[in-house]
Amino acid sequence: MRTSILRTVASIAAITLSFALLDASVLPDEAHASVESERTTFVLTAFPHATSSVNFWDSWGSRRPGGRRHRGTDIMSPRGSEVLAVADGVVADFGWQRLSGYYIHIDHGDGWSTSSMHLNNDTLGTDDGLGGLWTAIYPTLTVGSSVEAGQVIGYVGDSGNAEGTQPHVHFEVRFDGVKVNPYPYLKDVWDRQRRRGGEALTVL
Repeated sequence: MRTSILRTVASIAAITLSFALLDASVLPDEAHASVESERTTFVLTAFPHATSSVNFWDSWGSRRPGGRRHRGTDIMSPRGSEVLAVADGVVADFGWQRLSGYYIHIDHGDGWSTSSMHLNNDTLGTDDGLGGLWTAIYPTLTVGSSVEAGQVIGYVGDSGNAEGTQPHVHFEVRFDGVKVNPYPYLKDVWDRQRRRGGEALTVL
């Protein structure tokens, strides 16, 4: 009888351990699935450029000088075209950096943020490089300003290390501070805009 009870207890312990190991083995996948599910909830409700003269393609991971990889999407548009907030949010930061040139960061909440870089540094109708924040960022914005999807936040240019290239905005999406490929989000809003009969854009 004692031997039978001990065997039963041992069997239960073994089964309990097996389930514990099984749970531990699926936790990483479940956590990954949870993150992926969270990431799919961010939707662009406005395309970043207010012009029909647009060209963009998926260049995520492309090689750049100095061993860098491209971690964004370049959206080509005429110099001075309006850059829009892609979703409601708050201006987190703007300014100038050596590589980015003039930039603006928007915090959309729930861990999501977007950035627009290489904003305009030229005076009207020129490529003189004599502009400043007043030619790059919409003039009434300050850090902490609330913005709505489709609101003008800046202007297309070629500042920073884009000087001399075709005017464009380097557009980034981040989740919890980690860059993710913006192209699927841009393509999604482009497709939705086209289905609504909006302006025709060019996407490669």
